[in-house]
Amino acid sequence: LVYSGLPFHATVPRESPDMLASTSTASPPTAAAWRRSSARRRSVTSARNAHLRVVSRSIAEPTERSGSAPGSTSPPGSGGGDTRQKAIVIGGGVGGLGTASRLAHAGYEVTLLEKNADVGGRCRSESFEGEGAEGYRFDTGPSLMLLPDRYREQFTAVGKKMEDYMDIRRVDPCYRAHFGDHTTLDLLYDIVEMRAQLDAVEEGAGGRYIDWLGRARASLDYGVAAFIERDANSILDFVDVSRVGPLALAVNPLDLLLPQFQQMKKYFKDPRLRALFSYQELYVGLSPYNAPGVFSLLAATELTDGVWYPIGGFDKVRQSLQALADEEGVVTRLSSEVAAILTEPLGEGPSLVAGSKATQVVRGVRLASGEVLEADVVVANPDLPCVWEQLIDHETFPEAKKEAERWEDADYSCSVIEFNWCLDLELPDLLHHNVFLSGDYKGSWVRPATPEDFAAPKQHNFYCHNPVFTDKTCAPAGGSSVMVLLPVGNLNEQAKACKKRGVPVPSEEDMVNAGREAILRRFKEAGHGDLTAHITHESITTPTDWKEKFNIKHGAVFGLSHGLTQLAAFRPPVRTGIPALDSPEVDGLHFVGASTRPGNGVPLVLMGVKVVTDAILKQHGAGIKAQAK
Repeated sequence: LVYSGLPFHATVPRESPDMLASTSTASPPTAAAWRRSSARRRSVTSARNAHLRVVSRSIAEPTERSGSAPGSTSPPGSGGGDTRQKAIVIGGGVGGLGTASRLAHAGYEVTLLEKNADVGGRCRSESFEGEGAEGYRFDTGPSLMLLPDRYREQFTAVGKKMEDYMDIRRVDPCYRAHFGDHTTLDLLYDIVEMRAQLDAVEEGAGGRYIDWLGRARASLDYGVAAFIERDANSILDFVDVSRVGPLALAVNPLDLLLPQFQQMKKYFKDPRLRALFSYQELYVGLSPYNAPGVFSLLAATELTDGVWYPIGGFDKVRQSLQALADEEGVVTRLSSEVAAILTEPLGEGPSLVAGSKATQVVRGVRLASGEVLEADVVVANPDLPCVWEQLIDHETFPEAKKEAERWEDADYSCSVIEFNWCLDLELPDLLHHNVFLSGDYKGSWVRPATPEDFAAPKQHNFYCHNPVFTDKTCAPAGGSSVMVLLPVGNLNEQAKACKKRGVPVPSEEDMVNAGREAILRRFKEAGHGDLTAHITHESITTPTDWKEKFNIKHGAVFGLSHGLTQLAAFRPPVRTGIPALDSPEVDGLHFVGASTRPGNGVPLVLMGVKVVTDAILKQHGAGIKAQAK
């Protein structure tokens, strides 16, 4: 939950007269800020096979880099005549790591700059310090591995096998739904068992489920081929028969475009079943009332490809992606915040990128320390609205200011308050993945903005991760590490809602306390007991935390929402072919991540990595300047 080049060679650091002032005061990076060496590669390889009971430190902790002096920006053994094109990747999230390893594999000299002390972005496992926290591990970002073949593709693209880096297992049952009336229903992969289970809830629902699932799977297969695996660069893509023809023939176009709630009404009468197969809209920033029916593909993904889990937690994903980057020769600099992407006017001559309408060309980046790094290509992995707002100078590039303003009040996903609870007991009625669904099917989609929105007897939709069901290494014997994602309004939504109600914006402490009480109340009502006394340690992530740590606009954890006006060619950078609608172009500047094309979620971001890498190689060549043009 992507995507514009001019070859420009520079040796870094380059003490030209116009840059000397900015580089002379910068502190050179220390050796500990680098990650890339044969020694590091061996340690990563060994770590692949080591079974870590507790993640006591990040795989991305800085390590001393052998073979080069502190402050050197050239990899060991490289001479001054290196003709490789230089690529800088800003941000070490899934998109940044994936793009870095692919570009390095294609022959680019790649430097990845990460502002935090470790890479991975939101994809991480964490252990916490403090009394009662020892021995517990949490996946604090992604926790459902969907479409595992998209993960495998990232490894095969650089000549590796995913199975050599991590062990994944299918979670069975898929997950358990806990309804507002305190009944439950498990999502099963076995069609016969699932049909019988649904028929017991509503006569005939099992047969209609099979019909719905077949159409939802067709939406997944044809929709991915039409608009996700292929980049969208024109509004005409929506009427391109080669794209939409197979999808329209497989599924009624009205079912694809009308709100999903209407589709659910056609198949199921029981509101619990309607909620069961549409709650996934939460993850794309929508609700069943404004999400087009094509998003049934989300449930189809879970029920047909399955929900998987990397044994040892999602840090295994992060470790593996970093290992690929290490092995491909990517230089990763930690605690290296980028203050600006440097661009300059293209000049009188035409762009060297075919079809480009750019007026600017990228020249590199300036770090917060003042250090300047030059590059032929810059790939930005931070939340795209934040790139336009924070990283591009609005005075020298006024179009960037307009673009930032454009996305300020766009439609964004919810934020979440994340609770990580170390429990001194196991919860036998929880599966690995659990979703708690409110008895108020429609009202529960209104995102809470004040503590009063959590008042009893209101129920709320929330997700609960209980990995001890599958992996006993994530908690001490007899305990469990439970993570709860409680959706709330993003920071912009909260401010608007409070203004409309005429009340002050509440403190996050008050929102956290009210949210915690609502979750514990729901657990108790559902028969899991009063967990208050069993929480030995708690860690919380608030909307402001998401915003500040991971550069997420408004703290909207799933990025820009995925309504029809923010999909495909309409998703930034907008490429409709209509100048008044399109985003500004910068030759050499590309984007990857959840808020650009194709969308959010690790599998989609990895598909975006392939699309943007292919675009870079098409525009700039395969990494060797002499062959690039």
